[in-house]
Amino acid sequence: MQYNNIVAILGANSDVGQRIAKSISGQYPVLLMDADKEALKELQKAIQVNNPAANITLLECSKEASWEADIVIIAVEKEEEQQLIAERINEFTTCKIVIQIRPENNSMQHLQHKLPYAKFMLVDWGNTVAIVEGKDEMALSVTGEIIHLCGLQPIFKKSLI
Repeated sequence: MQYNNIVAILGANSDVGQRIAKSISGQYPVLLMDADKEALKELQKAIQVNNPAANITLLECSKEASWEADIVIIAVEKEEEQQLIAERINEFTTCKIVIQIRPENNSMQHLQHKLPYAKFMLVDWGNTVAIVEGKDEMALSVTGEIIHLCGLQPIFKKSLI
């Protein structure tokens, strides 16, 4: 089933970013953004080998990716980079789903306070499960679908973040 929502993956070259991009590119149009442009081109080629019909666009700017996307996934591995990205994209994420990926056993702060007008989701990413936390029902559902496409079991934790 093809979905119409465009998904931007900021930090697409991270391990989690690559996994998400490879897993959802058959279902969603995907915007890939990362600092390493050559690695992004390699990721695009790898995805298109397995799924020639994948709709993949490479972008150089997190603001542009956030502007064009319906769903923004922040998958960079360092907390400082996640904080900087959140500050940059704040004005472009109003009423959009923003998914912060927090690697397993990592206590990085959530970005909700920097993205107050987004439908914010926090995902604690593990090896077999992902804990999905947020308060918007539709955003929880969409995030769960993305997690499921990545081969993980989503565990939902409705919260007040």
